[in-house]
Amino acid sequence: MTSDQAAVPGQDAAPAQEKMYRLPGAVFAWWAWVVFAAANLIDLAVQGRNHTAAEIAATLLVITGLVYACALRPRIIADSGGITVVNPLRDHRVPWGSVSGVDLGESVQVHYMREDGAKREKVIHSWALYARRRNRLRSELMQSGRSRRRLPYTSLGSYGQPAPQSNADKPSAAKVMAAQLDEQARTAREQGADAGARVVHWAWVPITATLAPAILLVLIVTVFH
Repeated sequence: MTSDQAAVPGQDAAPAQEKMYRLPGAVFAWWAWVVFAAANLIDLAVQGRNHTAAEIAATLLVITGLVYACALRPRIIADSGGITVVNPLRDHRVPWGSVSGVDLGESVQVHYMREDGAKREKVIHSWALYARRRNRLRSELMQSGRSRRRLPYTSLGSYGQPAPQSNADKPSAAKVMAAQLDEQARTAREQGADAGARVVHWAWVPITATLAPAILLVLIVTVFH
């Protein structure tokens, strides 16, 4: 993987290399949890050598597996062949020719044709790119209000200069990324990108990282009590 940064406007629509899209807050949450969990595990190893300490340690490992699966792992990867939506437990791969659009609902949604000639499209929801419901509704209401009334002071500031854009007016990072991915898909289709079926793979690493400590916790609580 060549980059973990989101694409920026003005770059080529069809990426020659992999570009990864995800929100930085999820990565921060992962490392914050790692520091917290590591500090507690070290403390338990030094001071808490009893059954309760074992239960707490196993619980921390279960939560670590969940945070890894739900925070660090999810992303969207775009490359020359198509788009890959990496969710907590499954990966979805769709060729560009089958991607009919990318937009933002509660999260970034990848629309694709289920098979050649199908009339109904399917949708993949990304765990990595999401928009807060409150911010999304506020943005939609503000845009709707501007479309109904166009007053001079909404577009011009003092001395005839454009008024500065407020934070509420700025699109969310997820919305910007969705627009970039949609542009890439549209350009790829126009250039005759090959279509194909969606390919789905189970992600066994996060599944194992969550189930193994969960089984250990059950054994500690029920068998080794």
